[in-house]
Amino acid sequence: CGSSFKNKGVPLVLDAVIDYLPAPTDIPAIKGSNPDNEEEEMERHADDNEPFAALAFKIATDPFVGTLTFVRVYSGVLNSGDGVINSVKGKKERVGRMVQMHANAREEIKEVRAGDIAALIGMKDVTTGETLCNADKPIILVRMDFPEPV
Repeated sequence: CGSSFKNKGVPLVLDAVIDYLPAPTDIPAIKGSNPDNEEEEMERHADDNEPFAALAFKIATDPFVGTLTFVRVYSGVLNSGDGVINSVKGKKERVGRMVQMHANAREEIKEVRAGDIAALIGMKDVTTGETLCNADKPIILVRMDFPEPV
C-alpha cells in the first residue's frame, strides 16, 4: 500500500479519508446518560453551540509537561483556562494548557471545538474513558469497552 517513512501512498490515504469518511458534524449524536439518573438517556450533537462534552481516550506522561490527557471533543467549545467537570467522578478540573500533537511535537492551542482531538495539560484526576463536560449540563458519555486480557 504505502510507507509513511518515504511518503509513498500517504496523500492517497488522506484524500480517501476526506472523500469517503464522514465529517464530525455529519455523524449521529453521541449518546450518554444523566449523571444524576443513569437510566435517563441523553445525547449531544457535534455542534459548537451545544454544551461542551469530551471523552478522555488516552492518558500519557511527558517528561517536559507532565500528564497529557488526550480527548476527543464531541460537542461545544473549550478554551484554555476553562473549568470542566469530570462527570464520572463528579470532580471539577481546570484545563491549564491545550496542545495538538504532531508525532512527538506539540503545538499550543487556545481552543478546541466539536470534532477536534487534543491533549489537555493540568488534569489532576482523569482516567481513560471518563467524560469531561460543562458543569451546567453534565453528561456521561458511553465508555469504551476493554476486552479481558488473554
